[in-house]
Amino acid sequence: MKELNEQDKATMEIAKLRSRIGKIILLFVVILAIKQVSPNNFFSWQNDFVSQNIAVVLDEQFVYEPIFFDSLDIKDGLHIPSGMIADTGVAEVVQNCGACHSLDLVKQNKATREGWKEKIVWMQQTQKLWDLGMQEDIILTYLAKNYGPENSGRRKNLENIEWYRL
Repeated sequence: MKELNEQDKATMEIAKLRSRIGKIILLFVVILAIKQVSPNNFFSWQNDFVSQNIAVVLDEQFVYEPIFFDSLDIKDGLHIPSGMIADTGVAEVVQNCGACHSLDLVKQNKATREGWKEKIVWMQQTQKLWDLGMQEDIILTYLAKNYGPENSGRRKNLENIEWYRL
């Protein structure tokens, strides 16, 4: 494995710092939005707050940008903390699916896009899964691509084998 030079190390540290700053900014914006609510109507504000403010706070800049994962978290094509395949949409899957259950449950299943959609609808109807909104398409695309059905039937053919005489 190639040793990283000082410039690469500095670039990686800057990426980690940007990721942390992005998370802090998001938290700060959410706290500011919550502070605008008076204690007298704390419970009655939820529907208006969610529809008006969260949509602004969870702007595409925060939700879809891969700022939630440091590049150091990915090795050999896997997101190391979750074990999920590193690809577009992994952040959304980890945040939404991993919020309720182990991601091992996701990794052990295989389904088409329609099959994953059925699982999401079932969870929304019976397990109180929230509306995924704009993230649903990203999640379905990721799951269908990376955890879709495998049409292998039998084991793969052996390749590049050195046979020896008995």
